[in-house]
Amino acid sequence: MSDKKLSILLLTGPPGVGKTTLVRKVCQELLGTHRINCNGFYTEEVRDSNRQRIGFDVITLAEQKTAKLARVDANIKGPYVGKYGVFVKDFEDTTLPLLRQSQTLQLLVMDEIGKMELKSKRFESSVYNCLEVGSTILATVPFEMRQPLPLVEKLKTHPKAKTIVVTKENRNNLQKEIIEALLDMIIKKL
Repeated sequence: MSDKKLSILLLTGPPGVGKTTLVRKVCQELLGTHRINCNGFYTEEVRDSNRQRIGFDVITLAEQKTAKLARVDANIKGPYVGKYGVFVKDFEDTTLPLLRQSQTLQLLVMDEIGKMELKSKRFESSVYNCLEVGSTILATVPFEMRQPLPLVEKLKTHPKAKTIVVTKENRNNLQKEIIEALLDMIIKKL
């Protein structure tokens, strides 16, 4: 990663391949070993007692604050993605303060920027703002979609972005590469 202009690192890959696990490991090392000022959020599956997926939560990196992102049979009037009702207000209350502080962070982490998250127009607008101010970003995005999401496509084609495809074959060997790339981006901004 010798290009001085890179400031966005995107991870993509099939669902369940290990993107969130990789993001969490990278952030633990950046926060602990390298003392990088990073914050953001990741999403996590919620399962019932029968191990059936019933939804998703959003969790902040620094405070480990948890909020509902989506649930099956949510009985809400808000938007749905498939069978999941999306709790837009809960998501916004948890994530928007993090995006507003992106200029004070060395690294903003967003896992993920996908269909559910983009049901929030305020979130989408905040991500665009982070791009405009030149925040250093680590984000996960959907791998392949029948109907591409405009923001995701903008991120993937952004001149300051690099995309890494996570597979079952490479996921255990990517952590060092990702950390080096992010440290390089952060150091070049100093």
